Amino acid sequence: MKRILVLIAVVFSVVLLAKTVSIPVKAGDVQVPVVVRFSELLELLPEDFEPVWESLKVICCNKEVPYQIDDVDGNNKVSGPDTLLFLASGQTRIEISDVKPSKATVYPKAFSVEKFGNGFLVKAVDGSLEFEVTEKGLVNIKKFGNVKADIVSEIGIARIAGWSRSTFYVDGDIGKVHDEETTPGLRLVSLKVLTPGPVATGIQAVLFSDKFFGLSQELMIYVFTNGDIFVSNQFKFYNYADIMKLQTMITRPLIPAFDDTVHILPVFRRLSWADQLGITPYEYWLERNAVTWVDKLPYIIFPAGQSMKPLFWGATYIFASAERWRTNYSPKAKMGVAEIMPTIPLMYADYKKWLEGDTWVYESLEFRTGIFKWVADEFNAYPATENVYPVWGTKKEDMPNRYKAGDVVEHKILYHLYTAPSTEEAIKWLEKKSASFRALKIGG
Repeated sequence: MKRILVLIAVVFSVVLLAKTVSIPVKAGDVQVPVVVRFSELLELLPEDFEPVWESLKVICCNKEVPYQIDDVDGNNKVSGPDTLLFLASGQTRIEISDVKPSKATVYPKAFSVEKFGNGFLVKAVDGSLEFEVTEKGLVNIKKFGNVKADIVSEIGIARIAGWSRSTFYVDGDIGKVHDEETTPGLRLVSLKVLTPGPVATGIQAVLFSDKFFGLSQELMIYVFTNGDIFVSNQFKFYNYADIMKLQTMITRPLIPAFDDTVHILPVFRRLSWADQLGITPYEYWLERNAVTWVDKLPYIIFPAGQSMKPLFWGATYIFASAERWRTNYSPKAKMGVAEIMPTIPLMYADYKKWLEGDTWVYESLEFRTGIFKWVADEFNAYPATENVYPVWGTKKEDMPNRYKAGDVVEHKILYHLYTAPSTEEAIKWLEKKSASFRALKIGG
């Protein structure tokens, strides 16, 4: 009896000494993916707190929800590069104790993975989602909900261009060799499909360019059960480079699979073609009969396969401000593929500074986000853009973005598969979804 009392006292004292830390996670009303490194989580914990990761819980709207821990660095223990993943909305929190629980909750895997040619085929256990992972780590969505088609291809693909033999910092010469390549042309260093969990499957690829010496692409893609696809695309420079294009893309979203597909997005804050014509971006698209209004806001909408009479060159739009979201939507399929930005990108008043940052291009059925420095000679034909930036016909050595060893350019983008009964409802949904994603905040 005495031993039992002593044991009870010991257990009771352990319970009293146990400490639980709660990390708030705030999002909007619509469910969005959360991807956080454990190195970032540790920064949010008290210095004198020793977390026991087996005790971790995620509470969303007062209910415990599935989560997963991905062993990104492959060392079979929780460490800084590893990631915590879950889906959140409203008021959510991460709870961590410093005492190991008597029984940990185990959630079933949501995906299966099998070899498929030189890549992998991943299927949701419930049959709602199916995608391929290519031999270079890109993702091709083949099924979402009841739709089975080539829904969107090459998620995470990079487009890189520039003066690959530049010696500008030595002698002021950018050289005569201009190269352009995409991810399929890069040399694969490593490719891993991480062990699927209850909420997502992660794909990790590291590739190097043999044209731009010392330039790597480090790609992480997380495909979530709800159709969210979070992409972290890092370009790391281990050498000097003169770069003209550095873009993250998706290809063929819903088209040509569905010939009724339309392209929709909020009206640009800046479109160089409109500036050159002396009109607003709204007026530019209104002239092309490509404006619709929803909830008292104007949106651009046009057939996704048409060029829409560009002022010059062949892109449907180029030299355009990156906005909060854009989408291809098929009324026939009643589904869409959207690109959502984690923040509304800054649009500098200084034209030169703006052109040196990330802009949007829609060309060849590709969503392109990132650096585009091929400033056309036509810029100098219009007073509004004359001499705002060096063009091909003047001093091409002043055109590139210049990167040095140690520089990193990162694109974090949420691609989103969704269903909607109409274009109007698609717009309303994406406004809510994008607002929720932009509202995401981890920590106090």
